Amino acid sequence: MSHCESDRTNRASPSTRRGGLLSLCTTAGTLFVTELVSAQATFVEEASRRGINYVVSQGAFGGAGQFGCGVCIADLDGDGDDDIVCLGASTERLGFFRNDGTGAFTDVSASTGLGQLTKASGIAAGDYDADGDLDLALTRWVLPPALLRNDGAMQFTNVASAAGIAVTGAGAGVSWADYDGDGWIDLSVANRTGTMFNNTRNRLWRNNGNGTFTEKAAALGIDNGGWPAFTASWCDLDADGDMDLYVGNDKGVASPFWNRLYRNRGDGTFFEDLAAGADMQADSMGVGFGDLDGDGLPEIFVANIAVGNHLLRSFNGGVHYYDVASNAGVRGHQSCWGGEFLDVYNDGRADLFFTSNSSDNFLMLQGAAWPLLDVTKFSGLSNTNPSFCSAQGDLDSDGGVDLLVQDHLQPVKLYMNRTPQSYAGNWLHLRAKGRGANTHGIGTRVVASTGGRLQWREVAAGTGYKSQSSYRLHIGCGSDAAVSQIVVTFPKAGLLKRATRVLTGLPINREWPLWPPEALGDANGDGVRSDADRIDLVKCLGQAFAPAIARMDIDGDSDVDAADLEAFDRVQCDLDGDGLVDAADLAMLLAAWDTPGVDFNDDGTTDDADAHRLLERWTGG
Repeated sequence: MSHCESDRTNRASPSTRRGGLLSLCTTAGTLFVTELVSAQATFVEEASRRGINYVVSQGAFGGAGQFGCGVCIADLDGDGDDDIVCLGASTERLGFFRNDGTGAFTDVSASTGLGQLTKASGIAAGDYDADGDLDLALTRWVLPPALLRNDGAMQFTNVASAAGIAVTGAGAGVSWADYDGDGWIDLSVANRTGTMFNNTRNRLWRNNGNGTFTEKAAALGIDNGGWPAFTASWCDLDADGDMDLYVGNDKGVASPFWNRLYRNRGDGTFFEDLAAGADMQADSMGVGFGDLDGDGLPEIFVANIAVGNHLLRSFNGGVHYYDVASNAGVRGHQSCWGGEFLDVYNDGRADLFFTSNSSDNFLMLQGAAWPLLDVTKFSGLSNTNPSFCSAQGDLDSDGGVDLLVQDHLQPVKLYMNRTPQSYAGNWLHLRAKGRGANTHGIGTRVVASTGGRLQWREVAAGTGYKSQSSYRLHIGCGSDAAVSQIVVTFPKAGLLKRATRVLTGLPINREWPLWPPEALGDANGDGVRSDADRIDLVKCLGQAFAPAIARMDIDGDSDVDAADLEAFDRVQCDLDGDGLVDAADLAMLLAAWDTPGVDFNDDGTTDDADAHRLLERWTGG
C-alpha cells in the first residue's frame, strides 16, 4: 500500500454507537468529550504529503483584498476521481493538481496553457459547452471574470471575452445551473457591489448554446438592486423541479440589506419571496444547503459575524422557513464563512463545517438529538489561521469525506478523513448522469432512505463560499447493508421533461451511476433504445449486479432480470423519459426523420418502420 492509499479501505463493519456517544457527550463534561471524540473522528492534514503545495497570499480581509480565494474539487480530466484547483498565489498562477485515483496529486499548473490570472476570487465548475468535460468559471476582484474552457488533458483557454461575459465587477461567488430548463447551464455571478467604487450588480448570464451568453439579471429583476452580495447560489428549495436563486448579502446586520430568495416560477422568470421567511439580515459570508434534520428537504445555513449564524429550517414543503440556529447549536458567534454539510461518520446524519477568519474553524457533529456538538479541537481540523473558503469530496475514494480549506498567508490545507473503522458506517457514492446539454446533471436531486431517516442531496456547481465541492453525491448509510430506497429527480432539459426514478436495495460501499429514464436500456449511449440494445440487455440477464450494468436495470430494483426485458419493450419508444409514449415522443421521432436519430430497428434511418413501432406502443395523449 502506497503512502497515499487509504488505511481504511474496508468499511463493511459499521458501528451504530455514534448517536449514543454524542448524546452522552453533551452531558458528561469536557474530559469525556475529549476521550470519546478523539477515539472516533480524525482528520489529518496531508496537503504537502499528497502533493498539494500552494500558498494563498492574496484574499486579504477587506480593502483591496478578495475576502478569501476559492478552492475547487472536481473531476477535470474525466477519469472518475476528483482533482483540485486553488486560487490566490503570489505569482497569480492558478494551482492545478491532478489526482492519480488514490488521493496523490501531481502539480500540473505550469502545463495548463494559462498564464497569470490577477485577483482570482471565486470558482465553479460546469460543462457550459456540453462537450463532456468540466469548464471553470472564475470571478475576479474588481476585474472581469474568466471562463476557462476545458480543452482536454488539463489544458484550458480563457474565452470570457469571446463568450460575452467580460464585465468588470467585485466578483465573489459564482455558480452554474439551468434556470430556464432549456438544457444549457447558465452562469450566476455575485458582485459585492460598491466595493472600491465599483457599482456592477449581480449578473445572470444565460447560455445561448453556441459558446456565448446574454445577460438577463436586470431584465428578470434578480440583479440584487446594487446590494453587496458575496454569494448567489442555486438550489431547488421548494422541490418543484426548477432552480431557485438564494443571494447572500454582506452588511445586513447594520443596514437595511437582507438575503434574497428569488423563487423560479418554472418559466424562467422569478419573484422575490419575502413571505418565505428566508430574508435574514446578516453580514452573509457564505451560504450552504443541506438536510440537517433528516426530513428530505434542505436547510439554508447562513454564515455571519459574531452576532451569530443562521440556520433556516424548511417547513410546508420548503416554501417557508424559520431560524433554528440556536436550537441546532450552530450560531458560531465568530466571523464565520462558508457552510459545508457532510456526514463525517457515514451514520446517515449530516454534520456541518464552517470556517472563521477570527477564531478556530468549526466542525459541528450531530448526535441522536440537537444541539450539534462543536468537536473542532478534537477532530484534527483545529486551525486558528484566518480561514475563508472550503470544499468537500472523497479525494481518495475510500468512503470518507475529506475537506479542502483555504487560509490566508498559509498553504492550502487538505484534511483527509481518517475516522477509525470501528466508528465508521457504510456509504454510497452517487454520480448523476446528464440529460441533453446538461451533461453532468446539475440540479439532479436525491432523497435517500437510510436508518429510518431521509437524506437530501442535490448536484450543485458553486457551493458554500466562492468554492466548488465534488459533483459526486455522498450518502452515509450507517449499519444498513443496502439502501432501502432512493428517489432521484432529474431536471427538465429542453424537450426532456422532468423525470423521477425510484431505486431500491442499492448495494453499499460502491459508487453507482444515476441514469435518467430515457437513457435506461440504451447500451451504446446513442440516445435510442434499439434492437441491438435489447440484445445487450439479454446478455446482462442473471449477471451479478454492478455499476457497469446499472443502465440496464430499468425497473430500479438492483438487478437485471426478465422484468427489465419486459420493461425495455414497454418503454422503448418513450423518448423523453416521462413514462408515456405520446405526442411529445412522436414529435421527437419526426424531427429525426431520414436520419439515424430514432432508429429502433437498426436499419440506418428513422422511417415508417420506426414510426409504426412507436404507434404500436402508444400510451397517451
